[in-house]
Amino acid sequence: MGKNDLTKAEAAYLYIVKHEQQNPNFGKTLFYKMLYFSDFDHYERFEKSITGSDYRKIENGPAPCIFDKIVASLKEKGYVKQFSNNVGGMRQIRYMLLKEPEFSGLASDEFNQLKMSMKKLEGMTAKQVSSYSHEDMPYKSTKMKDLIDYELVFYRNPQYSVSSR
Repeated sequence: MGKNDLTKAEAAYLYIVKHEQQNPNFGKTLFYKMLYFSDFDHYERFEKSITGSDYRKIENGPAPCIFDKIVASLKEKGYVKQFSNNVGGMRQIRYMLLKEPEFSGLASDEFNQLKMSMKKLEGMTAKQVSSYSHEDMPYKSTKMKDLIDYELVFYRNPQYSVSSR
């Protein structure tokens, strides 16, 4: 595999897995929210997302529409393994890095945003991160199962806003 075998979205996913795989709370729900806040916070700052994904409003919070496709591609390329754990009677879907990726496709502002989003959600459980995401304006103002409009970040409450405007 060559140096540029990863899309920007794949590189972002792998960056999160690499840094969160040891976190006992890091399952699919937390992964979804790290991606959501990375993309929407980056959009609020620079008017573009990192992964290019649309997000859909589902019961447990925003979900990236390309998630299964990206994970399938990363599994096929031998970068990640997906497995399940039982945590407090609930099934937790987890991810583990199998080989070190090249992150050459990500810009420094994108790396910084991924780091900030992971830090923002640090220590949260799936239940806590879902509740937190439900209060963000883009999620709140979208109908269930509809796509979430990135432009709604410009109407966020101050506690969610990352803009210096």
